[in-house]
Amino acid sequence: MRSRATSILSSRPHSSAIRPKHTVDWGKLDPLQLNRAESELQSVEYVPDELILGLGEDRVQGSEALLEQIGGVVVERFESGRSTTGMGSEVVRVKFGENTDLAKALVSLRESPGVAYAEPNQVIRLQEEPLETLNAQAASPATLTQGTQGKRPDDLQSVLWGLHNSQNEGADISAPEAWNVTTGSSNGALIAILDSGADYNHPDLNANIARNSKEIPGDGIDNDKNGIIDDVYGYYAFENTGDPMDGMGHGTHCTGTIAAVGNNSQGIVGVNWQAQVLPVKIFHDRGLTTTDSILRGIAYAEKRGAFVTSNSWGGGQFSQAIHDAFAQSKALHIAAAGNDGQNNDAKPSFPASYDLPNMISVGASDRLDNPSWFSNTGRMSVDLFAPGEEIYSTLPGGAFGVKSGTSMATPHVTGVAGLIASALPQLSTDQVKARLLYSTDPISGIANLAVTGGRLNAAKALSIDETAPAAPNDFGPTQASPREVQLSWTGTGDDGWKNGAATAFEVRVSKEPITPENWNRASLVPTPRGQHIGDHLHARVQQTPQSEAQQVFAGFQAIDEVGNRSSLVTTQAVFPASSVLFKDDFEKEVSDWSADGRWRLVPEAGRGQVWSCKPKGPTEGAFSNLVSPTVDLSEARGAFLRFDSKQDFSWSNNVFVELSNDGGEEWIRLGSLKDRGEWNTHEYDLSAYDGQSVNLRIRSESLGAKDGDGTMIDGFEIVADHPTPERQGR
Repeated sequence: MRSRATSILSSRPHSSAIRPKHTVDWGKLDPLQLNRAESELQSVEYVPDELILGLGEDRVQGSEALLEQIGGVVVERFESGRSTTGMGSEVVRVKFGENTDLAKALVSLRESPGVAYAEPNQVIRLQEEPLETLNAQAASPATLTQGTQGKRPDDLQSVLWGLHNSQNEGADISAPEAWNVTTGSSNGALIAILDSGADYNHPDLNANIARNSKEIPGDGIDNDKNGIIDDVYGYYAFENTGDPMDGMGHGTHCTGTIAAVGNNSQGIVGVNWQAQVLPVKIFHDRGLTTTDSILRGIAYAEKRGAFVTSNSWGGGQFSQAIHDAFAQSKALHIAAAGNDGQNNDAKPSFPASYDLPNMISVGASDRLDNPSWFSNTGRMSVDLFAPGEEIYSTLPGGAFGVKSGTSMATPHVTGVAGLIASALPQLSTDQVKARLLYSTDPISGIANLAVTGGRLNAAKALSIDETAPAAPNDFGPTQASPREVQLSWTGTGDDGWKNGAATAFEVRVSKEPITPENWNRASLVPTPRGQHIGDHLHARVQQTPQSEAQQVFAGFQAIDEVGNRSSLVTTQAVFPASSVLFKDDFEKEVSDWSADGRWRLVPEAGRGQVWSCKPKGPTEGAFSNLVSPTVDLSEARGAFLRFDSKQDFSWSNNVFVELSNDGGEEWIRLGSLKDRGEWNTHEYDLSAYDGQSVNLRIRSESLGAKDGDGTMIDGFEIVADHPTPERQGR
């Protein structure tokens, strides 16, 4: 779609207009890829006439010559986001002439051997949380109290429930107890906040804003030769200037939670009383940013030496350039899971859903330790929760107010990362991440909504513990079916076999034997947290049922609150084969399927015979049906359908998978086939129809004249967990 913010976007750096060529030689483009590119552009907001490219090593001979041919000019080269695809040379922003067919440009560039990837320059909009502005409560006299419940500054107001919850004891991050260990450091790790900027003049923030000592304020000269003039307080990436002043309030609010000055007899206190906070303003004051702005922001934070970045933003589709920029940064990146109330396992939310070892995804909890109604969740994709509802913090102009969102939860986690780095400066970002995750308090309402099943605990994250948990001696399979293997073990202690249960148990599985060297490459399995030493615990490894037995290798480690790990214990298990109820690879001379319209049995290279619904001339409004013989599921349990398909249309075509359990009188839609250009396997759980007789139908609906190979079907089978022997096979 065309951006609705063209006038704003024109203010970005290096965006001078490029005159369109009168004729552009696109060459011969793959119709299928063109269709994909057009669909991609329809589903995302993007900067008009611009693309982001990852260039390969042969870019000079290949891609830049192609750019000239199709009317594109490189207007910016980035210091972050270099390709991780193995082709890496550099990442560039390319501008085309007005009204360029961007879909054709995408296809042309993606087919070039000199281009690792090409993608739209996305526009991402900041989801503004609801705001209730409040006056700061009067601070008590400047007295610092310290008791059994931890150190409390004079500006720890009762409204700061996320730090200390006076109404619901324990439903907080235990900040006062953490402050007994450290309150942060004015010369500690650099914390970059990628957001809408910050009011660096705010009286409760100013002392904790990191100054660029190499820059002379207000002289209009780039004193430190980093390409940015007067970047004393940070960076405005959207317009490539040195003034990150916040015009929205979002970034200032996040900054206050991380590092509002503590015990200064005014306003509030942040997780860190003292800190080095770097505002990196990636959003325009009207609440939008772009891929190129984000790349500049990540690169600036990296150049300034940020140890951790806070990312209370999200939106858009997967971006290879942004993914690579985060991946190659040395910093730990903490990101908001999103406020759509969705499951990120099923529908990713970026950047939080970038599956990177230096990324943490944060959900939001309320003052009762419940997950917030708006928070995204994800048993495998959201790492932990933190207070994010009715959070009181700083606003521009010396003000204060309340906001809610995973945006507010994220700075709590970032703040605790700052405390850990201050107290234990020798730790790596990996070690800080481990402490953040494994020190969480287990919360029943969050148990199945996050990887850790817990809420942030700052005090536990600062624990000193050098003794690893013990490994169990009974880790192994205890149950197995075609769909699920249960792995079981006895819960061990935090320190060997004593001092309470270990904080977490990590189970990973792989198709190859697991070793310490490949541990992180193995797939993580959802695992319960133990309550007591000696608990008998289970993890379930699931797959779709297969007609042949499947071996799986598993590994186990117990982990304590600071990330110490037990020795690795391994085992192996077998998913037993499912029984085949119906199988047809279409190699028989005479098929017992019924077909009408364009469906034909045809030879296909490498596959033998397949059913094909290839168009022949105009087919406006035509329907073509391929119907299976009746399959008896009367004594089946856990019926499951699997088949392969390939589609190749230059225009759109609807192909539906349907089922009838009444002899074809009515058809129930199971799904549609949307894959393009290559063979893919499709799977449908038919267990709801156990005990019945069914027919399956592939229904092709043409919307206009087509070319290409149409739809092809092969390898059709129905399996079940427990049929009777006489029902097996065909």
